[in-house]
Amino acid sequence: MLNVGLLLGSGGLGDRSFNDSAYAGLLEAQTKYNIRFETIASGSKEANIDALRLFARSGYDLIIAVAFENLESLKIVAAEFPGVKFAGIDFELTAPNVSSIVYREQEADFLMGALAAMLTQTKKICVIGGTDIPAIRRIMSGFTQGAAHQDPSVTVITDFAGTFADPQVGLALALKRYSEGVDIIHNAASRTGLGIIQAAQQTGNLTTGTSGDQRYLAPGNVVGNRPKRVDTAVLLLVEEVKNEKFTPGTRSLGLKENGFSLGPFDTDLVTPQMLARLDELKQQVTGGLLTILTE
Repeated sequence: MLNVGLLLGSGGLGDRSFNDSAYAGLLEAQTKYNIRFETIASGSKEANIDALRLFARSGYDLIIAVAFENLESLKIVAAEFPGVKFAGIDFELTAPNVSSIVYREQEADFLMGALAAMLTQTKKICVIGGTDIPAIRRIMSGFTQGAAHQDPSVTVITDFAGTFADPQVGLALALKRYSEGVDIIHNAASRTGLGIIQAAQQTGNLTTGTSGDQRYLAPGNVVGNRPKRVDTAVLLLVEEVKNEKFTPGTRSLGLKENGFSLGPFDTDLVTPQMLARLDELKQQVTGGLLTILTE
């Protein structure tokens, strides 16, 4: 029986986003491969290093760290335990015993930017990210390019909340943007983004997102999301260890590799014509006809 340890990112379980998706991957792997697993919430860098060391000393077959903030912690511990298999999700780490999986967020968020450009009434939209890290930069870049591709007259504002873990920060920032005429905010802020959803509901505006299906949190205000399939990455890693095909190095997941899902969307807001346009753009991206820049 495989033993898998997973160090979560900030926001923790219950973020209805990144961490919950990783946990869903563990549950699927447990059903499929009868693994044992344990998760540890993210804390200080020292605490995270101790957690990873504990997994390594306890003989875990695979130790996964998710989220960019855990890069340095994993780098230190992977070097200390060269015979242990480690994996990092959402960051690149080059080491002989580490498999890194990153995402081409810009592809999925290009589509969400195009959708927002189709939906906006004020021609003013916004994307709020958690902190200034490469993945959030790719999200902002893709979203901005998608909006411009669909409707060059739309203005896109980009904001960093400074945290992935504080809904009150998200609420305050989103209320500010909505008061300035923004009518759609793309939420890329994990638990902080729960405040963005609250602000959309309070003001009668719209929000899209980068996590799992959150429409139930504010029906009529949450248009739909494009979840990053962290569960796909977790299951892939477990399968490789199970089949003794663990692959060090960095791999990238995009639309073509099912690294993202699109929707489901609120059908009262997103028309069949809009869905057809999104599918058209998706085919152009996966077919190499559209190149989305990372910055």
